[in-house]
Amino acid sequence: MKLQSAVICIGNELLIGRTLNSNLAFLGAGMAELGIPVAYSLTIRDDHDAIKKALDECWQRYDVVISTGGLGPTQDDITKAAIAEYFGKSMYFCEDVWEHIQRIFTRRDVAIPQSNRSQAMVPEDFSPLRNDRGTAPGLHYSRDGKHLFVLQGVPLEMRHMFEQHIKPIIKQAHHEAMGLVVCNLHTYGVAESSLVELLDPKELPAGVSLAWLPQTGRVDLRIYGEDAAAIAIAEKYLIRKVGDYVWGRDETLPAGYLLRLLKERGLSLAAAESCTGGLAQRFITDIPGASDVFLGGVVSYANRVKAELLGVDDSILDTFGAVSEECARAMVRGLQKLLKADVAFAITGIAGPDGATAEKPVGTVFFSWRINDNEYALRRLLTGDRESIRHKAAEMAILELANTLRDEY
Repeated sequence: MKLQSAVICIGNELLIGRTLNSNLAFLGAGMAELGIPVAYSLTIRDDHDAIKKALDECWQRYDVVISTGGLGPTQDDITKAAIAEYFGKSMYFCEDVWEHIQRIFTRRDVAIPQSNRSQAMVPEDFSPLRNDRGTAPGLHYSRDGKHLFVLQGVPLEMRHMFEQHIKPIIKQAHHEAMGLVVCNLHTYGVAESSLVELLDPKELPAGVSLAWLPQTGRVDLRIYGEDAAAIAIAEKYLIRKVGDYVWGRDETLPAGYLLRLLKERGLSLAAAESCTGGLAQRFITDIPGASDVFLGGVVSYANRVKAELLGVDDSILDTFGAVSEECARAMVRGLQKLLKADVAFAITGIAGPDGATAEKPVGTVFFSWRINDNEYALRRLLTGDRESIRHKAAEMAILELANTLRDEY
């Protein structure tokens, strides 16, 4: 029987919408790749009874259960106590965990609050998992071939714990379940509804499943199954049908895709942004190793900055406006000259909710990019609220440049 997993997300902030539950998406992808896909998930409040009820549902039915949240030093961090109560375990003070917490505060040159001692309390028969990104350890409990992992709610810490601890433990315990083959194809420039019309899952080989994973402004396609040969056939089918829209295979993010292409070609990069306010540069610098090719950029939000730093002529701003192809082209030329970059891109537009005109509604964005002396420009009308327009524009600039590099250089 195929192994399955469940995820319990704990936190009042998740239920009231103050925090986006990115942990579930990460764990879903991670467990699928390990061959023990998430079949069930719960999001619950910080409450003893709710936690015990969720454990009762999941522990009896699934092979691996992962909880996130509630491991901090505050009064509402009650996950460990509730889990210990559910399994009938006493709590003990773990000196090794406490020493690790002390070392962290010593490195920070900060006095240790007494409330942090609670993070060194561990249920009996549970193994603490060292957290090199924070003070709260994770926990691992195994019984009758089942595994429970208790992780932090902070995404940076949780992801580190998954990579450092959960993956090795599961691979060692369930190596026979590692047969799931996963292939991710990333598309851009085509709507999910259009992809649905272009693809027929019935044409996929037996035993291969297709998942549609919409992102902000793009769509990922995931095919998975246990037969590598069948996955290869399915991938060829997808490429034949929608290959013109595919920008990557098993890439992580558009910025990583762009940086890889630049490194392969030995080119440097710079960025100029107006409506996106530096978001594209954040996406780029989020990728480790970005400094190998990324020189820097300019956030030219005001017209004065466009003119004084990027050399955009006043006549362009007066005649065509800051949101125009002419301005985008002038921005990218000035930027390339300013930072002496081989490759540069510029973004200017109207993210809303104000600033629109009849000719330029909210969502109007102009892009320009240069690769050495070759210049390109593009106008797009993006939909959504201010946040989604900015996100789409930042990734669109990155992907348009990357696809040009891939296809023409």
